[in-house]
Amino acid sequence: MESEIRRSSLFSVVVAVLLLCAPAAAAQQGNPPWPSRCPLKLGLLIDQSDSMGSRFGEVREATRNVIDALRDKPSEVTIIGFGTTARTIRSGVDVSDADRRRSLKADVDELSAGDVTGGATNWDAAMAAALPLDLDVVVLISDGLPTAYGDPAADAPEQPLAVAVATANRLKSSGTRIVAVGIDLQAGVDENLEAITGPTAGQDYFTSDTHGLLHMLYEIVASSCGVPLTALPTPEPGVFPWLEAVLGVLAVSAVIVLAAIVRHRRRKAPTAPHPPRRAPSSPAPAEAIDHGGIADRLREKPSPPAHRSMSLDFLHDSKPPTTKENP
Repeated sequence: MESEIRRSSLFSVVVAVLLLCAPAAAAQQGNPPWPSRCPLKLGLLIDQSDSMGSRFGEVREATRNVIDALRDKPSEVTIIGFGTTARTIRSGVDVSDADRRRSLKADVDELSAGDVTGGATNWDAAMAAALPLDLDVVVLISDGLPTAYGDPAADAPEQPLAVAVATANRLKSSGTRIVAVGIDLQAGVDENLEAITGPTAGQDYFTSDTHGLLHMLYEIVASSCGVPLTALPTPEPGVFPWLEAVLGVLAVSAVIVLAAIVRHRRRKAPTAPHPPRRAPSSPAPAEAIDHGGIADRLREKPSPPAHRSMSLDFLHDSKPPTTKENP
């Protein structure tokens, strides 16, 4: 009985040691050499987890600009975004074609941290998505801490880093060189990058703050193509969106014309008819004059006229009024 307990204890210790050493042993898979040629098939694996939120604007801008670094040759660029899961944004885009290159950069502009991929960090899913694409170089851009693995994602019972190392080994065995770029890493986290790539800093993995990301990506492209850094095209200047501007002007013009037509029609609309004018009523018949009392009225002394406000009728008389003297 005691011997069985000892054997069981020894077995447990061996299993524990193997589990602890598994990432290190898996990391011994050699990283393929730089292709040192262009055209190139490049994959950019972009971490969209929640922890990337404060720096994702710079990540998006650097990704757009490094796409331009390959525009003078018919190189193909693939973009894979990952968080809790991974998704291929666009694959095998010939960035020497201006329209396709700008369309790819527009897709990058739509990316954000905590996007539909979810808020965890799944290196395993990102590299698994790159496996069937036959890429020359894969660049994983992350903050260096995988927290999930698999599809659908899980965070137990395996260690996310150990699973990512195994997937990285399969990718390297297919001939794809893996390079990792860690942004604003915490102390000791660069060991995670080393585990999935190789032991040499500045060759297998790079570390930088957010502001140095574009320089790191340009160095990786230069090494992949086997050319000096200065031989790569600089980022393409922004292009004024003529199509959007013209469409906007046409839309505004159409609204103005429509408003003018409506206003013109309202002015032309018939107005309500005026009510018919009434014919002037006939004057009331004059009262019959009583001639019988005229003589009596003449004998009476006339009373003075009543006072009234001044009238302007005299302005229309043709002759001035005359006065008579009393006899």
